Amino acid sequence: MVQAAGISDRGMKRSNNEDRYLIDTERSFFLVVDGMGGHSAGEVAADLSVFAIGDFLDRTDEPGEVTWPFGYEIQKSFEFNVLRTALELANLRVSRSSQEMTRYAGMGATAVAVWIRKGVASFSHVGDCRLYLLRDSSIRQMTTDHTVIQEQLNRGIITPGEAKHHTLQHVVTRAIGTRDRLEVELQQFDLSPGDLLLLCSDGVSDSLDAEQLRQILICESDLEAASRKLVRVSNERGGQDNITAVLVRYE
Repeated sequence: MVQAAGISDRGMKRSNNEDRYLIDTERSFFLVVDGMGGHSAGEVAADLSVFAIGDFLDRTDEPGEVTWPFGYEIQKSFEFNVLRTALELANLRVSRSSQEMTRYAGMGATAVAVWIRKGVASFSHVGDCRLYLLRDSSIRQMTTDHTVIQEQLNRGIITPGEAKHHTLQHVVTRAIGTRDRLEVELQQFDLSPGDLLLLCSDGVSDSLDAEQLRQILICESDLEAASRKLVRVSNERGGQDNITAVLVRYE
């Protein structure tokens, strides 16, 4: 059984909110999408992504009727194939809309998705949306950002301290809709009763480090109250971007 709550806020500096999220407790499927692009294009990319992903998930209710437009990797799990296909369909839809309509040229989105089945959390992400796991009062970042900064950190070119204020901080190396094909990764881990998952856009992770997130999550047992506090504290710290958080507790 899972409990979930989500919230999205435009923050203190943005005139509109280009973040979207999806909570499907019946399927135990959860999604956060952060749109990119000016003149409302980011909102469009986010909406298209959520619709495409949710639509394909609906079709998997009848596995025998599903068409797999990018093939089916038989050596991988069903969950992997569903998430990969859903994200690739979102990529195709955003990319085509970007090419067909001039005002949407260059739009894209980052995302993180989690699907819980039989006590296992399968997750995939694109860009700098993140997934955190709080277990036994310890927090762990489960995703690794697809960003220029993360690549430089991996190579030891810059330090974590330098990364916080780097001019390339928000340059992503992977996003929905920016290329014809999307490279999709899937990871899985076993859940334990009481595990708490946080899916969030960079409006949260840019404002709060892992320890600050941990403190909020362990102090607020109510998921709705915790999500509201994440938004409030992120805004108190500047609210430079849209802020979206989805919390999922596994029982």
